[in-house]
Amino acid sequence: MLKEIKKESDVITNQDLFHEIIEKVKESEKWPSNLVDYEQADNYEAGLYDYEFRPIFTLQSGSNEGYYLNLYIRGYYSLTDKFDLVSLGTIKTLFTDKESIRQMAALYGECLIAYEEIMNNELDKFTRKGYDLFLVDEEGEIRHCLSGLSSKEKATERFKLCSVRYRKGVVRDNLTRKEFVLSK
Repeated sequence: MLKEIKKESDVITNQDLFHEIIEKVKESEKWPSNLVDYEQADNYEAGLYDYEFRPIFTLQSGSNEGYYLNLYIRGYYSLTDKFDLVSLGTIKTLFTDKESIRQMAALYGECLIAYEEIMNNELDKFTRKGYDLFLVDEEGEIRHCLSGLSSKEKATERFKLCSVRYRKGVVRDNLTRKEFVLSK
């Protein structure tokens, strides 16, 4: 499970995401331990502050032996607006026969399934830019969320437009995780 995000210094990294993918595949009992020589997270650590990225996984032969399954993400993952590519890590086999290549291709699919599950279940941990506005109804239930607002002021303006239907709003600074309550 990915670490909890409670303050500004808490951040999910490319290495964390790689380890979580590997863990999920192993938990699903789809990990081919007899095939994999090693799995290694990338040495370069990059913080993942935004979920606007996509997986780029590649399976290719090594320069002199085996096959590599390289896991990357590409998109807007940093605090800047730079569209970039970062490596998560590599899974390697020394085997080169056709059946081993097929098994590595199946592992590619399992890693993709694990990635999608992580992103669907843990999306909020990758939401670190901007502000979110959670709208609370008369019963105290959160009914709607507006995400990615550029400032606390913008969130306050949006709440004023919605305050006819909602009793209060909670504005969260996604980077610091500090929350501010707005009410009618």
